[in-house]
Amino acid sequence: MSEGGPFVDPAGITAFWHEQYLDSYVAQGGSAVKWLRGREGSGKTALLTELRRSARADGYFVAAVSARAVQIGRFDELYRAILGQLPIEELGGRFAAEAARRAGAGSFRPGVDGDLDSYLRAQGRPDEAVQAELASAFDFLYTDRNIAPPVATALRHIAAGLLRPSLETDVRRETASTWISGGKVSASERRRVGIGLALDRYGAREILRSLLYANRMVRGKGLVVTIDDLDGLLGGEGPVRYTRLRRDDAYEAIRELIDEGASMPGLFVAFAGRREAFTDEKAGLRSYAALAMRVEPEVEADRWNPFDDLQDLDALWREDWPRWRKRLEQAYGVESPEAVDAQLLVSMGPVSPVKLLVDAIHRQGGSAHGQ
Repeated sequence: MSEGGPFVDPAGITAFWHEQYLDSYVAQGGSAVKWLRGREGSGKTALLTELRRSARADGYFVAAVSARAVQIGRFDELYRAILGQLPIEELGGRFAAEAARRAGAGSFRPGVDGDLDSYLRAQGRPDEAVQAELASAFDFLYTDRNIAPPVATALRHIAAGLLRPSLETDVRRETASTWISGGKVSASERRRVGIGLALDRYGAREILRSLLYANRMVRGKGLVVTIDDLDGLLGGEGPVRYTRLRRDDAYEAIRELIDEGASMPGLFVAFAGRREAFTDEKAGLRSYAALAMRVEPEVEADRWNPFDDLQDLDALWREDWPRWRKRLEQAYGVESPEAVDAQLLVSMGPVSPVKLLVDAIHRQGGSAHGQ
């Protein structure tokens, strides 16, 4: 079951993504970008919701963004929309636990066992040894060149605030957490805690990449991001309005995310939108050639390939329709497959039959988990 009720997974595409990518390739340090397109009601949002649910259950950090609800113009705006949802304190807690282990206190519980200084002294260690161990506890953060020093410093402040809580470390931890999450931190505040990197469109990419490498350092799985409602970039309903310039900014940010993906271990991004988001020549992805060439397949295959980056949900429904036809026959009291096809596949026009399928499953009190 998905978070919002019965979940319909045509052709088992989200289960495939989890098995082939999240369970193996991405978990081992790879990255992937996938796309879902389909008419209204084809199940795009439900698929993304289920993807996040299963990824979170498997140990991934997750973030959900809607292009209709949040402005995703420049890369730093997209970054803030994503990183503002991450449990930065939880990540900091992992580094605190790793630092405690390296200081010889593997059983220490950050945020539970008081401060690490007292914990080490209670084990009978002399003050000189305690201070030496604490001074070198975070050296490991600076050994990986893929982690930008400002990000290493920010993570150290967050973790140190959990290991040695005080008024001073709490202030540093709050500043570092706000900066990583994309919140407003002045240049003077950053300088006070030794963070020199500004969160602009270039700095945001460096921070995201560093966080993904750092997360793997403490045995984290990775980050799954879903970006829904790409058709919101074309205009229409929703609180966010995109001018042509802002829309091009958004397409460029998406292009940058795709191109940078190879250097971002553990990142899986899934985009989704109605068909017009992909086909509209004036405002859709095709209006930005640098992005369109990265999304649209060079050759349209005759047979469905689950490894294709762009998945057409309408085509998946046609592929998977025989599995669900009998369920709908029973739910709607029709006597033949032809009647179901006529009522749903034709008469629904621009709206997918998945809505009626979910309604039918609700009425029967069953589940549609794509089994």
